[in-house]
Amino acid sequence: MKLAEVRDILKAEVYVGHDHLELEVNTAFSADLMSDVLAFAQPGCLLITGITNAQSVRTAFALDIAAIVVCRGKTPLVEAVEMGRELGIPILGTRQIMFETCGRLFQKGMIGCVHVAEVAPDVTLSPGTACFESGHRVLGRHFSEAGRAANEIKKTLRSQGIPEEIVRRVAVVAFEAEVNMISYADHGTLFCYVTPSHISLEAIDRGPGIPDIDLAMQEGYSTADDTIRSLGFGAGMGLANIKRFSDMFEISSEVDKGTYLRSIINRRKTH
Repeated sequence: MKLAEVRDILKAEVYVGHDHLELEVNTAFSADLMSDVLAFAQPGCLLITGITNAQSVRTAFALDIAAIVVCRGKTPLVEAVEMGRELGIPILGTRQIMFETCGRLFQKGMIGCVHVAEVAPDVTLSPGTACFESGHRVLGRHFSEAGRAANEIKKTLRSQGIPEEIVRRVAVVAFEAEVNMISYADHGTLFCYVTPSHISLEAIDRGPGIPDIDLAMQEGYSTADDTIRSLGFGAGMGLANIKRFSDMFEISSEVDKGTYLRSIINRRKTH
């Protein structure tokens, strides 16, 4: 289905992407929680959401989502429109509620998508891929910057010829770790280390720390404030998503000092 057909079916307004209306989109995913999008949406799909800020665009870019439809008659914020234009992600808006939006598209042949990645695929290493590392400074409460470090890491991995499935898993882990630091820490650094056998992400922050890690790891547990929730985060899925997309995961924290998180993603299956 072409994006122009999506526009017509939903009687949608095109905010960004008039020159992308011939784009093919055959699957869709709907959610207001960006952690759900990160965990389950598939590259190339249409994202249907009620989130109007730039975080939906950053999330879409991190996952290579084709386009965004903002439902419930909401208007995307100026910052979201500008970012969509900058990153080349079409944004449409419809007055239909999410249920009707999905139903109309499903009726016309679009199907839902769910992406599950539990283990590393069996891949061969790119001959030209070099080992390297990078560090990205993250400042607490700077929500407008959320996703920037993760997207820089994603671009670097692609430039090194890392397979797309691996890039996607790293991008999800990096994005969730970055958002966690912005949401809860004073400041921190997100490190990415690439070796021939695996990719390691380390998030080291200074801040209040986590009093009860076992509790924080439970899906649905959250201490997020209204600002974090308004951005589509704070559903208590961040650490769970990081663990889900990792082949090895470790976390330690000290109250009033900070948190250390490490995720390893193998570049080939281990036996």
